[in-house]
Amino acid sequence: MKTRLTRAERTERNRAQVLAAAREVFFRQGFHGTSVEEIAEAAGFSRGVVYSQFGGKADLLLGLLEERIQERAERNRSVVAGLTGIDGVRALAAAGDADYQAHAGWALLLIEFRVHAARHPELAARYAALHERAVGTLSDVLAELYDRAGVDPPQPVRALAQANFVIATGLALERQTDPNVLSDHDRAPFDVFAPVFDPDHQNGR
Repeated sequence: MKTRLTRAERTERNRAQVLAAAREVFFRQGFHGTSVEEIAEAAGFSRGVVYSQFGGKADLLLGLLEERIQERAERNRSVVAGLTGIDGVRALAAAGDADYQAHAGWALLLIEFRVHAARHPELAARYAALHERAVGTLSDVLAELYDRAGVDPPQPVRALAQANFVIATGLALERQTDPNVLSDHDRAPFDVFAPVFDPDHQNGR
């Protein structure tokens, strides 16, 4: 006998389907090139069902961003499990580069949305809150690596995490003109932190 879903379960299932469709259409057409109607059609729902879950196109993208932040936080914790120092940094570098290769469309979509949000104060504040969460989760991972290595970071880990996002954003744009730029894992964004795990560096030599 088929078990009927509760109302809450149906709502969650519909939300997941809408977000999956939004991701597909956004990646294909970009933020500005996508309409709520197209997302609804891709999800197999009416526009009304989408609006019952989300306030609009920006809400859909922010919902996807929230999911991605959680996924990457869990991935980063898994990647560094049992590692320390430079080994952990390089593992994060390799995982970050692999993620970019697998989800290159996400980087461009997010850059497009960030420019849009910058012109709308309320939306910018909502984006900033999620970005702060992403910075915080990366800061936690870096702090754990420094602690395990018994090394003091040269700068607050929050500043190092922010530097990574700055580099990663620029790298995504540079790869639109040269797909091979910084493709070597040893030169990937996270390796900007590698020298601080060098004992000679720590001893001032």
